[in-house]
Amino acid sequence: MPAALPAPATTHPVRCPHFGPCGGCTSLDLPYLDELRAKEEKLRTALGRHPELVKTPVLPILGAAEPLLYRTAIKVPFGWSRAGPVAGFFERRSHRIVDLTTCLIQHPRLTELVLETKRLVGELRIAVHDERTGRGILRHLVGRVAEGTGEMLAGLVVQAQGYGKIRGLALGLLERLGASGLVGVVQNIHESDEDSAVLGGTTLPLAGRTWIEEVSDGLRLRTSLTSFAQVNAGQAQALYREVLRLLDLAAHAQDLPDLSGRRIADLYCGGGPIALRLARAGAQVDGVEWSRDAVQSARWAARANGLAARAHFHAGDAAQGLKKLGETAAAAPLDSIVVDPPRRGLSAAVIAAIVASSARQLVYVACDPFTLARDLAALSGSFELAAVRPVDLFPRTLHLEAVALLRRA
Repeated sequence: MPAALPAPATTHPVRCPHFGPCGGCTSLDLPYLDELRAKEEKLRTALGRHPELVKTPVLPILGAAEPLLYRTAIKVPFGWSRAGPVAGFFERRSHRIVDLTTCLIQHPRLTELVLETKRLVGELRIAVHDERTGRGILRHLVGRVAEGTGEMLAGLVVQAQGYGKIRGLALGLLERLGASGLVGVVQNIHESDEDSAVLGGTTLPLAGRTWIEEVSDGLRLRTSLTSFAQVNAGQAQALYREVLRLLDLAAHAQDLPDLSGRRIADLYCGGGPIALRLARAGAQVDGVEWSRDAVQSARWAARANGLAARAHFHAGDAAQGLKKLGETAAAAPLDSIVVDPPRRGLSAAVIAAIVASSARQLVYVACDPFTLARDLAALSGSFELAAVRPVDLFPRTLHLEAVALLRRA
């Protein structure tokens, strides 16, 4: 598959009033084609740190046709200034907030959500949490928009539940942004100032729905704020097509392969975007995911798309889940495994479970080239690395996605 070419209007540097201090993006001052070349080189550098991977063929990067206004998820901290509430991204290497007025990589509706929330926080005089004193209610705003349906979900990260003004903020947002697609507002409880994570462990409804429905590549999906989903809808479809292509499941990325009789495990499956595509092509697919919320969404999607007979989803640890799939006496041996782990990559237990499985192929979807290279080197004793494809899911930032195909040695 040839690399996707960016639109001519986006090949030059672009200007944003926040660029420089703002840590939201890093590459607006580069022509996009130069950014793509640098990211290809970043992947080669990561692979080159491991002697067994030096000669790996790196396929041309899949660039975005539109590298601006693409991010369908946002997380911004709140603060307070003499002029009122502020909300935006942190300055680079600091906790000072750049007060957001516009953003060239976020979906415009999410920027609208941030600005409207900030206005309402000021009007309602909601106390913003201060880590130094431990006082205040509101910590962060998180949001997600579905590109295919236009539905939007907002989340208010708060110090503790039970504040009436937070309920008022949620109702105000629904009233003002309902016409823009906002279907629900939830609250996430995050009590600790020692935990650097944005989200806490408890999420509760405030107003409207707790999920949004997406349509992607003909598939209906559900997503909540706490379940993982790719933040670039167009490039996510390119990424998933590449997974199919590298598995040799289709001669061309646009073809729908016939996978009847094939058995595939999808680890870290999230809401099921890869598993459902494989099942639609005829495979028997077992998805394993730690988040029970995501597993519920995946099971709903399997039913909604008529794929429940071929796509099964299990909540639990990836290594243990893969072992259980191999121990199922009535099931056919695994043909292939797909993994899409978080940035930290695969644990030693997951690598051991993959090596011990019957799978002849492994497709590794990675969001960090260096942990990908580390894990590929660890797998090299049992699998041969056939090819790696970089995919730019995060234009104008330093982040890079990649897909690797391994075959049993």
